[in-house]
Amino acid sequence: MRSTRAALTEQAPVRTTLTGAALAVAVLAATAGCTSAEAEAEGATPTVTVTAAPAPAPSASATPAESPEVQLVREYLDAAAAGDAAAAWPLLTPEAQAFYPSEQQFASAFGRDGTVTPEAAGQLVGATFQEAEALEGAVTVVSVTTEAEADAWVVRESSAGLRIDDAGVPSTGDSVYEWTNPAAGAEDVQSDAGAASFDDSAPASISFASPASADATGPSVVGYPTGLFAFVDGVETPVDEPVSAGSGRQFTIPVGSASTDGAPRGLTVVWQVGDAPASFRSSTVLL
Repeated sequence: MRSTRAALTEQAPVRTTLTGAALAVAVLAATAGCTSAEAEAEGATPTVTVTAAPAPAPSASATPAESPEVQLVREYLDAAAAGDAAAAWPLLTPEAQAFYPSEQQFASAFGRDGTVTPEAAGQLVGATFQEAEALEGAVTVVSVTTEAEADAWVVRESSAGLRIDDAGVPSTGDSVYEWTNPAAGAEDVQSDAGAASFDDSAPASISFASPASADATGPSVVGYPTGLFAFVDGVETPVDEPVSAGSGRQFTIPVGSASTDGAPRGLTVVWQVGDAPASFRSSTVLL
């Protein structure tokens, strides 16, 4: 889920070891001695030539290969930037797809239901990504932060292979969760909520409404978590125990003051929805 600033690691005894290079010299010397003796017997002058192979120099343009998780997110962002819902759809987990009644309804809501917008995707796809594992490696959180945008995606193995959990939020009814610090409001209206102000003298906070408060007849599609995982620019940070807040729960995340250089930070929270099978949701804000 997205956030927009403009809009929202007994000493052993010493032994003398003959190194590979020294061993090679010894062998060459022995060989040269034998050759010399044979040459003297034949009246010829021996010649021994040793050519050292240069060590391969690293390429100046070499960069570490991106993980499959980051590659998948880049592919998803390319699709989002192009407004290509048909290309984005198969990159989602079956559980994320099940949030939508059909692929056609996903296409109609893509980029407008809390998922990344084409404009934000275009800015984020060329940025540097961070990765962090959660739930003992069950999921990977791929996040990115720029001066104006912050977002993250939960990538995991599903019944369809490596996919992204990125379902939207309900388009009707009361908001099921919202950020209170920063004051970004509900996920589905952040793009229209204006600039979000963050009080760095207090922890970040997000609230979830109880499904019972909305007269729900079934399990919440967004979930009502008892715990969260939080990451600041790809680094996991502790989350306080939730407290009651009206008819729901509020979580606080101590993130400290802004960095001395004033660079923006991206805060992402991740929670599990359901058990069989489990899926995951996330929400990100720019601090």
